[in-house]
Amino acid sequence: MKPRFLPALIVLLLLSLPARAAKKDTQLLLDEVQKLSASIENLSALVAELLKKSSIQDEKISAVARNQADLAQSRENFTLSMQFFKEELNALKDSLNKISDRLASFTVPAAAPPAGETGTAGTAPAGETTLAQDPSSVYYAAYSDYIKENFDLAIEGFRQFIRSFPDSGLADNSLYWIGECFYAKKKFQEAINTFNELLGRYKDGDKVPAAILKKGYALIEMGRQAEGIAVLKELISRFPLSEEASLAQQKIKEFSD
Repeated sequence: MKPRFLPALIVLLLLSLPARAAKKDTQLLLDEVQKLSASIENLSALVAELLKKSSIQDEKISAVARNQADLAQSRENFTLSMQFFKEELNALKDSLNKISDRLASFTVPAAAPPAGETGTAGTAPAGETTLAQDPSSVYYAAYSDYIKENFDLAIEGFRQFIRSFPDSGLADNSLYWIGECFYAKKKFQEAINTFNELLGRYKDGDKVPAAILKKGYALIEMGRQAEGIAVLKELISRFPLSEEASLAQQKIKEFSD
């Protein structure tokens, strides 16, 4: 369900401001509301896309219900989808908090100077700000390309996010999805290099377990089975209660049967 009430609520709040409130500041706030609405619409589109893929995947699972390896892969795909939805919800929550803060701190600017008493030519009026590129839009666009299997576009989109917002809480997530794109393209060494970069730069990030898991998978895919299993055992030792540890145990079991 799209929260259509949100723009209306913001408009009502803006109408309650004194008539002297600057039109430019009002427009800036409305632009942020519009961006948030667009982000929510993007999320809805991604949900629909994932539901469509889920329906197809359900048919595949039914056809290979007795094939443990395929079931494990389906479980892994579901885990990846859930990881992204958690990120989406956190990003939307942050956007709502920012708008709430803007409303709470909204002040009436000083009256404009009389005609003929403007400031220095070429100087922006006091209080004027420039809206930066919205991080959520860049991130959602890149992940949308990943869902559509446009992996090269997704890689460039996530790299753009990291360049533009290096201090964002989603920077490590973007690096992780770049590794996933390389893995999906079967460029396993590039995937391993990317996961190693993540593990080096974001040692305490929430993507560490997933990066270790896919690094182990990539090593196994390259025929380096002993190294891959060693990495998976490291994952189980460091994060024994994680979903990734459960997937690692299943993968190891495939080689012990």
